[in-house]
Amino acid sequence: MPVYNTKQFVWEAIESILNQTFKEFEFIIVDDCSTDWSYEICQEYAKKDKRIKLYRNEKNGWVAYTKNRLIELTSTDYLASQDSDDVSFLDRLELEYKFLEEHKDYAVVAWNNEIIDEEWKVIWHRKYSDNIRSVILKKSPVSHPTTMMRKKDFLAVWWYSKVKYVEDYDLWIKLYSEWYKIKNIDKELLKYRIRKWAQKWHVKETIKWTLNCQKKAYEKIKPSFSDRVYHICLRCLTLLPNKWIMALFKLLTY
Repeated sequence: MPVYNTKQFVWEAIESILNQTFKEFEFIIVDDCSTDWSYEICQEYAKKDKRIKLYRNEKNGWVAYTKNRLIELTSTDYLASQDSDDVSFLDRLELEYKFLEEHKDYAVVAWNNEIIDEEWKVIWHRKYSDNIRSVILKKSPVSHPTTMMRKKDFLAVWWYSKVKYVEDYDLWIKLYSEWYKIKNIDKELLKYRIRKWAQKWHVKETIKWTLNCQKKAYEKIKPSFSDRVYHICLRCLTLLPNKWIMALFKLLTY
């Protein structure tokens, strides 16, 4: 779990992991120099549960750096991601572990989201297609904070790239382009939080990094006609103001 300034949510995120039906795990948390009380809250939980291993970056390193440091600190064969403002269903780890144990040919398993806002109100139920090929060159094919993956496969594609905003999308493209199998299961296992400040933050930059990842992927994954049309539409979006882009995204998504 990477943590940065989520003092009002991090306690619930931590408890959703500590209370899992699957008990045998190490819970590694890296605080990326939070300026609120997030780190102190994590310290209190670390005192109470020996499964928690808490660290703090010496300086703010951004998302990809922090996630790579988290991986370096692990000693397990499987990796499960948890954002510090989301809430995992209590059987999440048990179901993910069971799937990967029974399906040795898959590198990643992922699930659907229940979308909530800052007030814990459910605003949408987001499903992900299991037809990874039809989605991979358009948008992220999985919900990153619902995933569990094999560590050896993650290391084989050279970690999270040092890109801004879309390090998870870049990872899925790298895995898929190297023929690693990804599975989406039609079941909700996570409450994914949408925060107001995040909706307005660097929207255009996120789209531009997404376009760069897609263009790079064309070297190994042949784009379809619909992939190219989608790519053009994303480029057109960058001509609009941020608030228009977000309004359109909400309209089409929720």
